[in-house]
Amino acid sequence: TGVSVVGGAVDSARGRVVRARVGAAVDSTGLLAIGVAERIGAVAGNALAREALEELQALANVHALNTYLGVLRNRSVVYLLACQSSGPIAIRTTVGAETYLHSTALGKALLSGVPEEEAKRLLGREPYARPTRHSKTRFAALVAELRESRRSGFAVSDEENLIGIYAVGAAVRDASGAVVAAISGALPRHEATRARLPQLARLITSAAERISRRLGSTLARRAA
Repeated sequence: TGVSVVGGAVDSARGRVVRARVGAAVDSTGLLAIGVAERIGAVAGNALAREALEELQALANVHALNTYLGVLRNRSVVYLLACQSSGPIAIRTTVGAETYLHSTALGKALLSGVPEEEAKRLLGREPYARPTRHSKTRFAALVAELRESRRSGFAVSDEENLIGIYAVGAAVRDASGAVVAAISGALPRHEATRARLPQLARLITSAAERISRRLGSTLARRAA
């Protein structure tokens, strides 16, 4: 499995899947490349990457999911880690680049951890960017989804950031119970069958819970 510190999907505005150009590699301890660590805070960033790395690798190796770790910065998602599976999905990336909150599973998981008014503020002026024809560009179209994400513990992006890609995301919490990051797993849309979706949700939420516990969280959220 290829492990990289990555940024947002460079070609997401075109809504197409491309072969990856990976960013700076993560070492065997899972520490961040210095450029990204400086942006998010070296101690917090290194801890997140270290505790998430094993979970992301397992999801990639065992379940053939492309997996990601991201944080909320400057009203965007900054991707910190990516594990590429042996499957067909790959996304061109740059180290520390940003991607959308409203159209990614990571972003929705992060937004579900803040009050609705704060989520609306973070999303900014409407209409939001439309990387694909499935993207929701108004807060009114997103708010019910964010409420459901808070209830269930996971968020989805159904071809909303890249055509042909389905992703499930879940929040990661620290010892205070605050959402400090999110993880996601992505696969080709045709593989995201109705029968498989509950399993995907359990895989991602369980991994997020284990990472959260390693960060000191005592809160647990289970997918329904």
